[in-house]
Amino acid sequence: MFKVIFKFLTESLGLPIEWSYGYVILAVIGTIAYVIAYKIVGNMYQIGVIDGRTQGSFFHWLIRFVIFAVLWAVIYGVIWVGKLIIANWEMISLVACGIVGAAVLYALAVFIIKKVMAVKNNA
Repeated sequence: MFKVIFKFLTESLGLPIEWSYGYVILAVIGTIAYVIAYKIVGNMYQIGVIDGRTQGSFFHWLIRFVIFAVLWAVIYGVIWVGKLIIANWEMISLVACGIVGAAVLYALAVFIIKKVMAVKNNA
């Protein structure tokens, strides 16, 4: 029963990349979510928090969904940012060079001012 709900909630989740890569990544995410949920629910049984098949199944699918959703959101964000960077690499490079140049000029100005102040204080 809980598997059907999980499938319904995660079926429409895709990634903004080629479908073959997307399926592989989603399969890896699903496997990671399964292993983590399995271990957590196993620990819950061992410490006596839950007992019974229905409770175990409920918590397994709930934990699995939460982990799947979080991992999916992180991967989706990384892919989105990566595509944004790739699409605008020239502008990002110019901005990065401008920031580095401004930092160098600032450091140079501070260095010169300190040297001038040291010469004034010694005179």
